[in-house]
Amino acid sequence: GKLVVLSKIVDYINQRPGQMNADVTLSLTIVEANVAAIFLHKNALLDEHRNILVTILKLCDSTRRDLLDAVVPGNEDVQLRKNEFTSSKDKITDRFRNGGMKFRSIVVHETINYPTLWLKEISWRRGALREGKANLKLTYRDIRELIMQGAPKEEESDRCLAEIVRNRLNSNDRIPGLCAEILANRKSTRGYPLTHRLLIVLIAKMLKCDRDLPSSDLILSYCSAILQDLIDIKTAGFPDQTPDLMMEQVNVVSFVSEVVLCGMQGFLEFTDKYYERLVLSWPHSSGCFSSFAYVPVHPAI
Repeated sequence: GKLVVLSKIVDYINQRPGQMNADVTLSLTIVEANVAAIFLHKNALLDEHRNILVTILKLCDSTRRDLLDAVVPGNEDVQLRKNEFTSSKDKITDRFRNGGMKFRSIVVHETINYPTLWLKEISWRRGALREGKANLKLTYRDIRELIMQGAPKEEESDRCLAEIVRNRLNSNDRIPGLCAEILANRKSTRGYPLTHRLLIVLIAKMLKCDRDLPSSDLILSYCSAILQDLIDIKTAGFPDQTPDLMMEQVNVVSFVSEVVLCGMQGFLEFTDKYYERLVLSWPHSSGCFSSFAYVPVHPAI
């Protein structure tokens, strides 16, 4: 079933930490948060699935901790070290005041990979997003250009996230100037940059650094645009490289109607059975998705 597929995916990641990156770490963190949310829900019926859910939760937790040690983000701006903030001893402590998270050498990486940060009650809704329309004239080239259209690029997004964490650590509840510039950029933004804009807004909101930022309106706008992306990619027949984009945007976390990013904002359009069946069709029997290079694990000799 779906939980078996999820278990294989998490186990695949667990066995290959050296092949993983910061995106995988964040995805695993969100899986862990959503599996934990199943146990916390007042209407949870766990008898039939308790054992496998407990196994997945424990494996997510141990794997995430291993990845936090093994995966070093390539962008130096994400490697935000504690000594950047120690102009006064009482300015920065070794724990978040409200989160209880110990600092490590890479503060940003660990901050956004704290599962409790992603735990939230979901209020489901349908029809809040702009209705997407299929564009039958899109070409393969159009879809390739869509994937990386607009701002921010990865390094700029990383710098923005670092600034958000700086503000949080310094008790500044405003959105950083760099992030505000990114979000104010009016150029057409789609694909990965669009998803990163949404991620910036979500993290700023979760860290309470979004004062004067119309977070709810931006989330609605970005998720409407992401839905249009998915419709366009679907209409074009999912060309090469788009499955990984789909995974970041739809980000099916437990294959049982729990989704992140737009899904965690309660937009039922992202829990469509079509997307569930599609994503479940991608993984290799080992748990490896097609956007990863499948490398079998051989027992030590």
